[in-house]
Amino acid sequence: MKDLLMIEKILVTKGRIITREQLSLYLKKYKDKNKKISSLISKGLLVKLKRGTYYISKIGSLGYTSISNYILANTIGEQSFVSFEGALKYHGLFNQGLRKYKSISLKQYLTKTLEGTIYEYINVKEEQYFGLNLEKVDGGNAKIALKERALLDILEYKRSINTVSLVLEKLIEYDTEIDIQLLVKYALHYSQTTTKTLGLLLDIAHIDSKGLEKYINRKSTSRMLNTSDMFSNRWRLYYDSILLEKQEI
Repeated sequence: MKDLLMIEKILVTKGRIITREQLSLYLKKYKDKNKKISSLISKGLLVKLKRGTYYISKIGSLGYTSISNYILANTIGEQSFVSFEGALKYHGLFNQGLRKYKSISLKQYLTKTLEGTIYEYINVKEEQYFGLNLEKVDGGNAKIALKERALLDILEYKRSINTVSLVLEKLIEYDTEIDIQLLVKYALHYSQTTTKTLGLLLDIAHIDSKGLEKYINRKSTSRMLNTSDMFSNRWRLYYDSILLEKQEI
């Protein structure tokens, strides 16, 4: 009970994310503070986000104190920004509930699960760390990918028939909100397969793709997926015929 009351007091004064230094102020009577912190973790009152930073679990009579998934993702991976569907959701292009927030990071961070939500990180080189803004979210600020970067990350790192179809759907539905010139500019930093896939999707969506075509390596062919059964000579790409159900090129 004493531990629960102490944690509730910390929650009220410091919020749900707390550093070891802040926590130590409440543990002055304990000789071995590390042992006490480990005890609080084992009891499920604290969750370690990273070295020296903790998260207070859903506890006690105070009920649930919400904190942005974007802030949590940034806190677990300090050198990271949220991308993929999580970024699309922030920008209003994705309205489904999410149980996983994937981020682009400069360091490799371990996957964390907090209250049923998974936080994953994809480590990239410094030259691939671009296309983000510091955005205002509930409770503070968070680094979140631009919508154009998020779409390309989905094609590059999560390519499946479902995710390719998702990107095509967003290109068709939000063509006036997506900056196509910026999308093409960013695409040049990705693999030829992703660049060619984007070109094909732009054609299907009846969006001008001429700015991208000149950067295609025509001496080689690429395969969108293992199941790809049709070939686009323009993009030198094998792709899945199911995409044509969206609209004939």
